[in-house]
Amino acid sequence: MFKKKPTPVVEPIRPRRIASQLEPDVELVGDLSFSGLLQVKGNIYGNVIAATDTDATLLIEDGASITGEVRAPFIRIRGKVTGDVFATSRISISASSTIIGDIHYDEIELDEGAHISGRLVSLNEEVTLTG
Repeated sequence: MFKKKPTPVVEPIRPRRIASQLEPDVELVGDLSFSGLLQVKGNIYGNVIAATDTDATLLIEDGASITGEVRAPFIRIRGKVTGDVFATSRISISASSTIIGDIHYDEIELDEGAHISGRLVSLNEEVTLTG
């Protein structure tokens, strides 16, 4: 169903200078709002949300986990997310990741071997209601 794409020459989500970082030994309980770049190496139990009209980027590293809803324009997942994910621009899901929840996306890069339990929902699909 999904074929492994050749590795691109330029990574689709180019990390800038790390603006905010949650270290592996940090556990956050509660919702988190951010702008700019957020790199998560620890665990978050709550929603993680960035404004959709920005270039905010969320990096969920290998070994990190988020239990809650995730919303950001640009998202790269290498860890685990339990909750719905909304990427209004682009999402990159690596082979080491696990997502339990629906993924809403504009553009998606999905590596072979990623574990997803939920629906893939394109934000680009036009829905026509007749009645």
